[in-house]
Amino acid sequence: MKIKVKPEDFIVKEILKLQPSKTGKYVLYRIEKRGWSTLDLLSHVRMKYGVEIKHAGLKDKHSLSIQYGTSLQDYPVIKGNGFLIQKIGYWWGEIGPSDLEGNHFLIKVRDVSSKELLEAIKEAAQGFPNYYDEQRFGSKTNEGLIGEMLLRGEAEKALFLYMTTLRNTDSSSMKDLKKYVKENWRKWDQLEALVPGQFKPVFRKLKEGGSFLQAWGAFPRGLLSIILTAVQSYYWNLLLHRKIEKNPQFYIKVADEKLACRLGEEPELLPTLGNDDLSLQLYSRILQEKGIEKLRLKELDFKFRSRPRATFVQAKQLKGEIIDDELFPGKKAIVLSFILPPGSYATMLLRVAEAYYKKMAGLPGFEPGSDG
Repeated sequence: MKIKVKPEDFIVKEILKLQPSKTGKYVLYRIEKRGWSTLDLLSHVRMKYGVEIKHAGLKDKHSLSIQYGTSLQDYPVIKGNGFLIQKIGYWWGEIGPSDLEGNHFLIKVRDVSSKELLEAIKEAAQGFPNYYDEQRFGSKTNEGLIGEMLLRGEAEKALFLYMTTLRNTDSSSMKDLKKYVKENWRKWDQLEALVPGQFKPVFRKLKEGGSFLQAWGAFPRGLLSIILTAVQSYYWNLLLHRKIEKNPQFYIKVADEKLACRLGEEPELLPTLGNDDLSLQLYSRILQEKGIEKLRLKELDFKFRSRPRATFVQAKQLKGEIIDDELFPGKKAIVLSFILPPGSYATMLLRVAEAYYKKMAGLPGFEPGSDG
């Protein structure tokens, strides 16, 4: 099974709760993109065109996605390589996740050898664990999550790994920059002069004698938010896993964690980690196991906001069709159309369905108690 072979194989479109207004304080933009993550694109637009656009949801770069954003700046069209941003009206306030009804997905699953996979997808669509998927953990290194190191007080280690870890998605210029940072670590004046503008305040703070935790406080806010909320998502996954593990059907693996699965369960609400006493108590065992005595968020000028998240989710209006796969001769492709609530992952539906199919087919490695 293969997904995202081409951007057109994975199309996602945000569904707004309300229609654009003819008047309003904020301009509403329709953003069509491919080959860009949401944050990378909006950072590019801000730096090249001077336009600050706020988003409602995050979309992966390996897709063709249509989403929405708001800005106080009014431009009819902003166009570039791999993206088209068009003004479609006005909005009442700054757009956010609460303005989305859901996401519509049109996905082509390639290199399929068994038609039974479609039946497994339909079965999983009736209710699958609402785990956060791999793309939520882009800041994970071989030594763990960057944000988790920060919360443990390992601020220098976290910064060093973030600024030097090579990734397959890095451009050649980014790889060269990371190698330079690694070779010249602690030469803060040189690094401040060379790094991109968004990271200059980080090394300037170190050059001026600030602590590594204070340097993280100077980090671009959007990136710092992603790094720290990845820990929230990771711990929420662990909490749900421990709940399901009391009676699992099979397992999946996400960000090197083996997670228990069941299908068709009624959803409950499970809060994400927050600064409040209730959620700190709920997550106390996980925090203790991870060596985190306090969250250290005050020093970073950041707050965790606990939000309820459904433990299980359904894919609505699912339609599936099996066709010949033109890219993989002799194999089939499954074309899927469905809607998920905001914050849920289509890739998780497919990950769970594939594991369920393997379990039903009697393939090894997916029975409760196995290594998954």
